[in-house]
Amino acid sequence: MNYYGKSDIGKVREENQDSFGITELLPGVYICVVCDGMGGAAGGSIASQIAVEVFTDTVREKLTPEPPATYPDLGDRKVRQALVDAVDAANLAVLNKARERADGSLDGMGTTLTAVLFTETGYAWSANVGDSRVYRVFPNGIRQLTHDHSVVQEYLDKGIISSEDAKSFAMRNVITRAVGVASWVEADVESVDIDPENGMNGSLLLCSDGLYNCVSDERIVALMGSGESIDRRADMLVKTARKNGGPDNITVIIVDL
Repeated sequence: MNYYGKSDIGKVREENQDSFGITELLPGVYICVVCDGMGGAAGGSIASQIAVEVFTDTVREKLTPEPPATYPDLGDRKVRQALVDAVDAANLAVLNKARERADGSLDGMGTTLTAVLFTETGYAWSANVGDSRVYRVFPNGIRQLTHDHSVVQEYLDKGIISSEDAKSFAMRNVITRAVGVASWVEADVESVDIDPENGMNGSLLLCSDGLYNCVSDERIVALMGSGESIDRRADMLVKTARKNGGPDNITVIIVDL
């Protein structure tokens, strides 16, 4: 497996409030995280940085085997619980950081959190809060693996608006779940199918909404299937989002399976 991440401020924002992390937790076990912060002044960037760090550290702690074992037993139940515990830890860390600031300047800060844990032996799990996303991308198609926690997604689920309406929906940037804004948050934790499809392994793509709001699925597939190196493909995705307006921060992580 090969992986690479890139983050860009975009063309409108004064600060990049996205954060990401790619970490080898244990031999052959990796975690990728994308967080899109929200909050006035520096709040969003602080929230996203804390979430990436605390989430990653907690997953490592929960999965590190007790001596004399040298490799973790990555059973499905154990991994799912580790991801849930890590989201809880990140949520409380962000919330407590805001409470520490007596002047209230960090009140209301929070962040999305989208992560994939995968192993060299071919297993993967995702955790998601908010509207950053994980996609499975093949040369001939793309599939969204996470479900957005947003007002626009709720309206789509209920059939109130169409997919075409969603592109210009006035509340499309309003999320219904975030890390760090309440004492508890529910994360979606799922196993991820990374088996080859039609003889192709494809890639995983983690991203903030700064990418998918500016780059169509068809264009993502074309760029991901360009045959360029992984760092070049990440760069092309970011540059395309900027070319199409870049109104928000843009973060991508590519994992070639």
